Amino acid sequence: MTYTGYLELEVGKKQDRSVITNSFFDGVLKITRPTYLTGGLPLLTLIHVGGGYVDGDTYKTEVIMHESSRLALTTQASTKVYKSPRFGVNQAMEYVLKPNSELYIKQDSLIPYKDANFTQSTNVYMSSSAVFYYTDIITPGWSEDGKHFQYKKVASKMKIYVDDQLAVFDHQLLQPCEQLDQMMYLEGYTHIGTMFFLHPELNERIIEELREELICDEKFRFGISILSVKGISVRILATSTPIIESFFTKCESLIRGFLNNVEIIEWRKG
Repeated sequence: MTYTGYLELEVGKKQDRSVITNSFFDGVLKITRPTYLTGGLPLLTLIHVGGGYVDGDTYKTEVIMHESSRLALTTQASTKVYKSPRFGVNQAMEYVLKPNSELYIKQDSLIPYKDANFTQSTNVYMSSSAVFYYTDIITPGWSEDGKHFQYKKVASKMKIYVDDQLAVFDHQLLQPCEQLDQMMYLEGYTHIGTMFFLHPELNERIIEELREELICDEKFRFGISILSVKGISVRILATSTPIIESFFTKCESLIRGFLNNVEIIEWRKG
């Protein structure tokens, strides 16, 4: 199959340093050279050179983390999904984390504009000794009349397999025809953020401390769920993208503080 954008990465460990052992990209997806952060963590930035997703686009990303390797992966800018009523836009992502590997993914917001139809499927296959961190944000696109939720559909499925067993299945389906601003949906909020963090040292004490430190206000609401494996999922409803970004930054900082001796990732460039 030919994709609009395709990315394949492998990260290994050589002489106590994580390095990109294999990379291939095609179409509109590109990556930067790795920047090594404190502690030798390589940071890669994913770049979309096409300007946005349009009807019929297909994308696939595959990342393999070999034993004891580490990687931080982020995006250059928000992902804009334009009018796509006929075929929609489809994106598939697959991440493989072998024992003691660490993969941190922080994405800029997904912005679906009027009549956008976007479907994403994410599969994670990881060892119980690995670390997986992932965030995404959905922001309603601008429209001439100023109304929110004019996209057709945003569907996102996340499956996380730990030691070959399905541990997490999250299906997020947003269809504005179902009145997303009403009770039991977004309840008046316009932006939604999701975070998954799986770590072999996470425990209930750390999660309770995190809940105590994080307080809701009128600008956002959030919930933290303990997974059946060592990890958490977090969902936040808010009124703007910066609010969610700040919240995730605070979550990350607190968790790393509770875990001790884990450096804070310097995500933003320049």
